[in-house]
Amino acid sequence: MGFDLRHLRAFATLGEELHYGRAADRLGVAQPALSKTMQQLEAAVGTALLIRTTRRVELTAAGEVLLTEAEKIIGQIDHAVARTRNAARGIRGELRVAYTDFAINGLLPDFLRVFNAAHPDIRVDLIFMPTVHQHVAILQQTIDIGFLYGEFRHKATRSLTFDRNEYVALVPAGHPLAARPSLTLAQLRDEKFVFGTGDSWVIFRKELFAECRARGFFPDIALEATNSDGIFGLVAAGVGITVYSSCVGNLPRNGIEVRPLTDLPVKLPITAVWDRSNRSGLLDTFLRSLRRFTDGRA
Repeated sequence: MGFDLRHLRAFATLGEELHYGRAADRLGVAQPALSKTMQQLEAAVGTALLIRTTRRVELTAAGEVLLTEAEKIIGQIDHAVARTRNAARGIRGELRVAYTDFAINGLLPDFLRVFNAAHPDIRVDLIFMPTVHQHVAILQQTIDIGFLYGEFRHKATRSLTFDRNEYVALVPAGHPLAARPSLTLAQLRDEKFVFGTGDSWVIFRKELFAECRARGFFPDIALEATNSDGIFGLVAAGVGITVYSSCVGNLPRNGIEVRPLTDLPVKLPITAVWDRSNRSGLLDTFLRSLRRFTDGRA
């Protein structure tokens, strides 16, 4: 006959205790049943594993080898079972998380450090994605959750405000405006601007341009860049100025001066958005951590 995991667990317990009575108690079986299990195991292996005396039990050389291997097998199986149960409970697997420049330059790295430390078995797959593209990806569930600029109001989604920043002006070092401790948006009306491209930064541009029109001007755009690094480079090169998020304070920025914009009291929100029909246990785990993080900063 063969043997199974039950035989190996019983043998490992007996090998640890070297006493039938204690081993039987740990296993919750009668001593005769344990003896029979060991006899079946020895018959299946084809050699003696135990030396039985009236006072104690000893392992044969073959028994020592099998004990070592049995403990490895049991450990691997227990680990596999634990990982399987964790996956069912939403604490292992892969989570697809999209982010924007403003999010990754703000609080998101702090939260991800906390989450990764608490849930090392969950792999967070980070995907850079402009806000407008996240809207589509969330509804199609090609991502599990997005950290995007502004709000996304849709009957199929749920959201949580994650971060709020201020509008700031970025001007080249040595620019006349850099001599002022603060600025207003209206004071920028005669400057050349650099911005993110219209396809990727469309929502930010739309809202900022509305603020400019309310002050009687439209930005004179000199050049555009596809990402924040490109914007910073153009400003540092003296191509123009820009309006950005105060999260820029977390970044190195040679050749750039940052000034608050006092006439823009509105905030730049970073919102976590997900599809309400997404039943992923991983997402539930992520959201519980996210809520604790945001509540702790309230």
